[in-house]
Amino acid sequence: MSANPPLSGAPSCDVGALPLVEEWPQLPTHQSHVSRLVQFGVIELDEVLEAMQQCPRGVHGLPFPLADEISNIEGSSIRIPWFEDVSRPRSLLPGLFETSQIMQLLQVQNGNSVLLMGPRGNWWTELLMYIGAGRIVVLEPDEERREVLMERWDELRMDLVANAFGCQINFIGTELLDECTPENGFDRILSTGMFPALPLSVMMRVQEEGYAVLPIENEGRSMLQLIQHHGEGELMSQWVACWDVDAWSDEVLVALETGAAVECKETVLKGAKEIERAWCDANSIPTRDRFGPDRMLDMVERVWFSIDPAHSDIAEGEFGGLRENLSDDLFRMGHVLLQMGIFELATEHLGEAFRLAPTAEAATFVGWALNEMDDAWGALGWCRKAIETDERLGNPWNDIGAILLQMEQPTAAIPWLAAATRSQRYDAPGHPWSNLARAHEALGNKMAAFDAARTALEHSPDDDNSLRIIDELGDSLL
Repeated sequence: MSANPPLSGAPSCDVGALPLVEEWPQLPTHQSHVSRLVQFGVIELDEVLEAMQQCPRGVHGLPFPLADEISNIEGSSIRIPWFEDVSRPRSLLPGLFETSQIMQLLQVQNGNSVLLMGPRGNWWTELLMYIGAGRIVVLEPDEERREVLMERWDELRMDLVANAFGCQINFIGTELLDECTPENGFDRILSTGMFPALPLSVMMRVQEEGYAVLPIENEGRSMLQLIQHHGEGELMSQWVACWDVDAWSDEVLVALETGAAVECKETVLKGAKEIERAWCDANSIPTRDRFGPDRMLDMVERVWFSIDPAHSDIAEGEFGGLRENLSDDLFRMGHVLLQMGIFELATEHLGEAFRLAPTAEAATFVGWALNEMDDAWGALGWCRKAIETDERLGNPWNDIGAILLQMEQPTAAIPWLAAATRSQRYDAPGHPWSNLARAHEALGNKMAAFDAARTALEHSPDDDNSLRIIDELGDSLL
């Protein structure tokens, strides 16, 4: 940031005086995102780290429709589809955070036998193989999806990799589960589908020293449990966290009990349009497949729907296409990351959202995150880009004024804040009035500060700054 920015003392809003954007944040690569998870203390086991670094999820998802453009979508925090009909259960590849957490819970040892129930494409199968599993039984109840898994496994020549690792892979339906269960049971069982209650028939397939990681319904939410044997005929369960996964159907639950086959669903059309629709719909439910405390999932859902970006190139009321849907998903994810205080990753999601389909909201939020990272000059550049995208949005005008207040330039801040109060689009109109009150207070304009604070309270009755100004200046103005 310049020590003496050219905005100092500016008498009016001169967008041309704002800095230009010099750096454009991009989504991290898969490997970079994994490295950050190590820095955040999320990944602690070396074998999980190595497997995550060697096995990017993108190759196991549906082809990215905008693959001709540079994008690290697989390194983002959004879910990506592996099956064309994402309305079907377990059709998404979970994020890197969720995946690393689950893999660490399993603590697979070299040579372990693993039952993977609901494989979510072949990504988790590959990860388990790299971590050290000696045998993996992949249970996919739906015959059509099982054939897709096997075809893609062969296309990627994963059979050669499995042979090199000495790992036996079996893709089965429910009718072959008894035949493929080891005599003493599996060392580990992982289900990516939710059970309505503790499935004793599944736990009977776990060997005495092994355990299962299963999502089980609890008060309407999918809660992950680590379950193991504890004495003869007893089980010990440890509650971990929410993992908001799809429930197993009644048909599958019956088949797991009886060993019957599951009737195949109708054939899914496969083509470019279906792939685009899958990418458009993959993140329509924001907490689907997310992992964490229930309060965090509630926050994700609340923030996800708290703002709806309006694309600058789409007429009001029209539905956008692939680029706009992906941009919206990345924008909403970036907003969630902002609220969680993960600013660098937030800027990368928001920057990619703007690149795909520019919105003033995305540019403003990039500026917000940069300012939180003490890059006020970069923040001003993105506020300029937001205004140039859609000058009707009040947020960037207010943010410029707020940044100038941080720079101790209240005179320069006032025109920008005043413009924000007159903006056509602003969901929080009390903010610029509150900042305007601060600017006038800093200049000793007591009456103007009092009036601005009073107007701010009409929009935001609990605004601490305005309440303080009213309290401190009220008596002196009587």
